[in-house]
Amino acid sequence: MTKIKDLAAAVSELRNAAGMLTDIADFLSQQTADSPAPETPAEPREPVQETQTAPAEPAAPKLTLEDVRGALSDIARGGNREGVKALLEKYGASKLSAIDPGCYAALLKDAEELKNA
Repeated sequence: MTKIKDLAAAVSELRNAAGMLTDIADFLSQQTADSPAPETPAEPREPVQETQTAPAEPAAPKLTLEDVRGALSDIARGGNREGVKALLEKYGASKLSAIDPGCYAALLKDAEELKNA
């Protein structure tokens, strides 16, 4: 009986992997479709006088699809797959690659709350 359970678990993991590969493929095809055409060289401009300004604070690191995917995968593997699906639906998508990258920080915050619940 354990062989059947092991086989069922392997099938489930393969299906999860297939879903992740589909999301990755969608992301990559979206990136190639959204990439801008090569720019032509700009005409030389007059030099700009430098002014002293206060050093800018370092920006928060930009979240990537892979960062969010890893966090959500951990939660799903932890047994809360339905919660992850609900989070995606909350952000108006059926899959992670359909979510606006500007929402990644909020999505991760909600994911942390889901993980800690």
